[in-house]
Amino acid sequence: MKNIIIAGAGLAGLSCAYHLKKPYFLFDKEDQPGGLSRSYEKEGYTFDYTGHLLHLHNPYTKKLIKKLLQGCYVECQRNAWIYSKNVYTRYPFQANLFGLPRHVIKDCIDGLRDSHKKYGIENPKNLHFLNFRDWCVRTFGKGISKHFMIPYNEKLWGVPGTTMSAEWCGPFVPKPRLEEVIAGSFSDQQKSFGYNPAFLYPKKGGIQSLANAMTPHVQNLQLNISLEKVRWKEQQIHLSNGQTQTYAHLVSTLPLVELLKRLDPFPHDIQSAFDQLRWSSILCINIGVQRPHISDKSWIYFPEKKYPFYRVGFPMNFTPSVAPKGTSSMYVEVSCRPGACMTSSHEQTHLFRQIRRGLISCGVIKRTDQFPVIDFIPIPYAYVIYDASRRAALTQIFNWLHRKARISSIGRYGAWKYSFMEEALLDGKKTADTLNSQKLL
Repeated sequence: MKNIIIAGAGLAGLSCAYHLKKPYFLFDKEDQPGGLSRSYEKEGYTFDYTGHLLHLHNPYTKKLIKKLLQGCYVECQRNAWIYSKNVYTRYPFQANLFGLPRHVIKDCIDGLRDSHKKYGIENPKNLHFLNFRDWCVRTFGKGISKHFMIPYNEKLWGVPGTTMSAEWCGPFVPKPRLEEVIAGSFSDQQKSFGYNPAFLYPKKGGIQSLANAMTPHVQNLQLNISLEKVRWKEQQIHLSNGQTQTYAHLVSTLPLVELLKRLDPFPHDIQSAFDQLRWSSILCINIGVQRPHISDKSWIYFPEKKYPFYRVGFPMNFTPSVAPKGTSSMYVEVSCRPGACMTSSHEQTHLFRQIRRGLISCGVIKRTDQFPVIDFIPIPYAYVIYDASRRAALTQIFNWLHRKARISSIGRYGAWKYSFMEEALLDGKKTADTLNSQKLL
């Protein structure tokens, strides 16, 4: 009998298995489940594969997560900041100009007023036809775009804003009203903006605790096994352990590019669409600091080019259990081109010197600080780049996978999108619900 096969035990794959009511086989190449939502321990610290926080909005996932974690979680309030012009301002930048130099505040407010006069206050439609730079200027004006929006996002995504669409912005970029921007320029306002003003995080064990909590509820999970080949005409997969399995339906949570590379034979009618897929990588540097309370912040954004990193987060402020008593922990994120993340010891030493100088200059660390842990974690697929060709390419690819190969490609990287952990869980559930309702051969 052909089973459903789930490739990848990240949150989307685990959720699919959790909700399936039909026989399935689930496997993952790593030695523990979770995908990028994994954690590891070193020298008494618990580190994630960069920041993974549970921003929950859907009533079902709120109930599910609390059930799985059984009360072993912390409810955190976001305390996010931006460091630019040698000062700290609250996140989001566009609503919290207070503390910036006067000429910067004037630039930002005048620019927003001008954009409202020229384009109106309605959000632009058809975002996939509007490049990100143009969207920023239309939405926020030239000042906010110049001083934060464009430099930060070009640094994060690693491509010019003119080559990227604004389709991803949706819920991720807060759009305060003019009066809110003005209010936030005169005082340190405490109003929350955006999709993530609060979040949950496990009390112990890092974000790995969520995957570990799901694992007892799934069956037929095998680790340390990778997908080597998909013989789609025969509906067969070849695994790294030498096994061959036939599937009724394949659910892949691999990065879409990696799934397509494994199709045998490669379907040439989707070659042009495959060639359109673009992404950026990041290097996550997990750091233990031999000093307590180095910061009270959740994370900090750095839009300026003089800093090699675009964001720094502080896990010990999510829950104290992730760092030994009397110490602190950080994750530092650096964007890099695919295949160009610094992996040699010489490159890493040079980069850490730059990171250390930057963190000292903005007051996060001291020159005398000691670092018992410095770990470089390359993340090859970090951000899917939204451009003018992405939507059409995905339509062609997903139609082919469904029609010709009985494959669903889901999750943040499987669906080739910008999303967060809650959405991965819902993607898995939706796919399972669909398969539960179908008669599979």
